[in-house]
Amino acid sequence: MALKEGKFRKAIVMVIVLIVLVPCAFLLYDSMVSSGEEKVEFYYMTSDGVMKPVEKDIRGENTEDILVTTLNTLKGGTTTEGMLPSIPAEVEFLSVGVINDNAVIDVSNGYHRMKNTEEVICRASIVWTLTSLDFIDGVVLTVEGQPLRNNNGVEFGPMDRNNVVIEPQISAETTEYAILTLYFANNEGTDLITEERVIEVNANQTREKTILEQLIAGPEELDAQRTVPLETKIRDVTTTNDGICYVNLSQDFVAKHVGNEMAEKLTIYSIVNSLCELDGIEKVQFLIEGKKVDQFKGNLEIKTPFAAISSLKGLEANQG
Repeated sequence: MALKEGKFRKAIVMVIVLIVLVPCAFLLYDSMVSSGEEKVEFYYMTSDGVMKPVEKDIRGENTEDILVTTLNTLKGGTTTEGMLPSIPAEVEFLSVGVINDNAVIDVSNGYHRMKNTEEVICRASIVWTLTSLDFIDGVVLTVEGQPLRNNNGVEFGPMDRNNVVIEPQISAETTEYAILTLYFANNEGTDLITEERVIEVNANQTREKTILEQLIAGPEELDAQRTVPLETKIRDVTTTNDGICYVNLSQDFVAKHVGNEMAEKLTIYSIVNSLCELDGIEKVQFLIEGKKVDQFKGNLEIKTPFAAISSLKGLEANQG
């Protein structure tokens, strides 16, 4: 009887030991894999308009500690020459967590006070920096506890390196970030307005072609309208040493256009102004299927190169 009681007591002790040690072992393992040093790529905008990474080592006791340290380091900027801070001072990080391998970051309402360009740079910088961590697949941003939404009111949801870029199919070895100033029509169709956009561009593709692609894709802002028919195809675009950019477009550029004098001017000058934002381009010459044509849709002559204008209203006044 005593022998059985002894065995029973030993069994009870073993169960207690397992209950105590197994959770400790998991905690120890989690601590080992979650703490230590992480190599992080911090993405900043450069003074020449491209986003590039600066690699640093970050230490932390656990995943959340590493995330907090990474975000604070990103906000603090870098001493690397030519690199600009990507997170404004008024944007504060209120809470940080990890859910299903997504970093969930709640920021202050200062996020909504950023200009469009600043917001895009800030968001891209956060997403690309945090997803350089091995344990983060995506990023969810909230503002004062509310989901971050785009200009159409749709929630962004989890963001990663595939859905914060325009051309995700291009390999990382041939891409870089760039800020483009694009011109679209205002909602009244009376003048041009600008939209600054941060995109990932192919380093092997000319910036002129990228601008044309973005114009064809149309505006992202609610107060703007597209100016170039969606069916338009880019046959070629070349800039010569004398500062003239030759834009060769498909016949759809003319055939699919709605016509009328104001619409034609909005289309032509949205392309001209957008391209003339680039250094080295002074004027734009249009070609249709490789040939110069006299008129666009019967209202505007396009046989000679166009220079950028400050506004269509000023152009109308000068012509008047």
